Amino acid sequence: MGKRWIEGELRGTGDEQDKLDADEIAAMRKRRGQDILLPTAPITPEAPKLELVRFTSETKKALEREGYVVHELTGQSIASLKDQGRGFRSTWHRYPDFEALASRLSEVAINPEELFLQRSGNKTLSEQQRLIAAHSAMLSLRYPGTEAILGEAPDYIEIAFKHLDATKQYLFGKDFGFNFTRTNTRVEGGVASLGLFDPGGGWHVGSWGADVRSGGLRVAPLVVPVVES
Repeated sequence: MGKRWIEGELRGTGDEQDKLDADEIAAMRKRRGQDILLPTAPITPEAPKLELVRFTSETKKALEREGYVVHELTGQSIASLKDQGRGFRSTWHRYPDFEALASRLSEVAINPEELFLQRSGNKTLSEQQRLIAAHSAMLSLRYPGTEAILGEAPDYIEIAFKHLDATKQYLFGKDFGFNFTRTNTRVEGGVASLGLFDPGGGWHVGSWGADVRSGGLRVAPLVVPVVES
């Protein structure tokens, strides 16, 4: 688009001042011997919208028949949940980078009757990760297209609040022995762990070394749809 087009538009208005402006533009074009192109704003492509990954309807029904509860994780972070008035009893995690970590965009299944893997306490992180991998291998045979993972800290945090809203049950709270789950989120000094979830103060976010063993420090597998690469 150039000033020739603007000149024509101005002449078509019938306004005397617009006609004078059009004459000035015409004179400028004549002196240059060519039209004057106007700058155009660059077109910025829209970022692709990420879609929430879901189980197939058949898999979801099969999981629910076996006692699993399916929740949607929507990219929430500690920061966004705190803005919504959600409670956190601990303070060490109040660092912008950690609080900004977002949960996955995916349906996630948990089994409240078997929240923690059996015999996953008193083990190091690497030993617990091997238990998760073995559990995932067995699970994928029973529910094709799924896998069990050790989730990131924001995954567990959002799913517990979602579960509380839906069932009034505090995962990792009194009914679960106030035990902690390790997560896959590395922090200074070790790995983020979560537990002691109750109505009095909310979540306790802690940090344990990867080699620390404790009976109350276990792993809670999350069942998620396999994402095709």
